[in-house]
Formats: sequence, C-alpha cells, structure tokens
Amino acid sequence: MRFRLGSVDHDSLELTTVAHDEGHAEEHGVRVVLRGEIDVATAPKLTAALDELIAQGARLVILDAADVEFMDSSGLRVIVQSGTKLSEAGGRLLIDGMSGAVQRVLEIAGMLEQYRAT
Repeated sequence: MRFRLGSVDHDSLELTTVAHDEGHAEEHGVRVVLRGEIDVATAPKLTAALDELIAQGARLVILDAADVEFMDSSGLRVIVQSGTKLSEAGGRLLIDGMSGAVQRVLEIAGMLEQYRAT
C-alpha cells in the first residue's frame, strides 16, 4: 500500500511524507516530517493531511517533530484528535524527534509518554 501525500507547504508549516508501509499488512505505517509552526493558522492543514493518511489506511503514523519551532494548543488538539481516530481504527500515533516546543506542550498536557516514540 502506498500513501499519497507528498508534501504540503504553508507559510509556516512544511509537512512531508517520507516513508510508507513497514512491510506488515496489518501495520500500514507512515512517517510524516513536520517543520515550522503548528498553530491556529496551520493546524487545519495538518488535520486534513493526517485525516487523508488515515482514510488511505495508515494505522501507524509517526510524526517527526524535531524541526517544529512552535506549537500551541491547536497543535495539541490535532495530535489528540488524530491519535483518537487512529486508536479507534486499531492504530497508533507516535511522535519521534520531539523539539523542545512540542515536548513542553505535551508535558504540560500530561501526554508526553502517551505519544513518545522511544
């Protein structure tokens, strides 16, 4: 299964799909690299992109958030909603390579361990 998203550019957020299908039919996975800011202006684009990946059958979504410079509660909402959708579909959302900005928001919300990949 191939996931088609490619890249999505917004003035302050770049999202790129860099890997797909880990080789297990029951675990269709995709890594999404995020760069820039996740805020009220960019969250709808991220939501739409993740919704599309889930609709295409992704069951493991790994967000590479090492290059996210800023994230507010809008970004947290996207993570929680996408994580819930994946969980309901038998999947999981993980975050790998967290920047300090992402880690702080998840720590404050008490969700750091729930989404940490390693």
